[in-house]
Amino acid sequence: MTNTNDISSPQVSALQLFQSLAPTAAEALAQQLHGAGVCNSNDLVDALATGLSAYARARGIFLSSEFQLAWPGALHVLKGRHTEDDWERLLPQEATAPKASSNQIVQGSAQMLRVLDAAESVGMQPRTAIWYGIWIVTAAVIGHSGPLDADISLEELAECV
Repeated sequence: MTNTNDISSPQVSALQLFQSLAPTAAEALAQQLHGAGVCNSNDLVDALATGLSAYARARGIFLSSEFQLAWPGALHVLKGRHTEDDWERLLPQEATAPKASSNQIVQGSAQMLRVLDAAESVGMQPRTAIWYGIWIVTAAVIGHSGPLDADISLEELAECV
């Protein structure tokens, strides 16, 4: 007689995963890039968005439309997850810090690309990895602009990606 197991494997929605991991990933990337000399928060966001764009382009996915779909929901969920003070402490970068060099931005974008490649290597579909990247960028923008003004920064960023 065969013994069957009726318990299905655990399932976690992308929303649950992203709301927990995106701020942590944004903070870790910000720390790494700060150590590499990216001290300006605008440059941090630029580097992360550039890496996200490169990842999407390499997979033939149009980032602009995905970004427009994903960031409003990401912002809605993420901005309430932490206090304004917590978001302010998320990034070591400051908006008034000296600008990063082009080489530092390229190095930063490569870090974001590695994060998304790693997500794909453990089974995340490319489009889902892109949405994860958008959530990471959104968390970084909230850390940069604050939860109340992040929508303006994300709207501006959406026009550029």
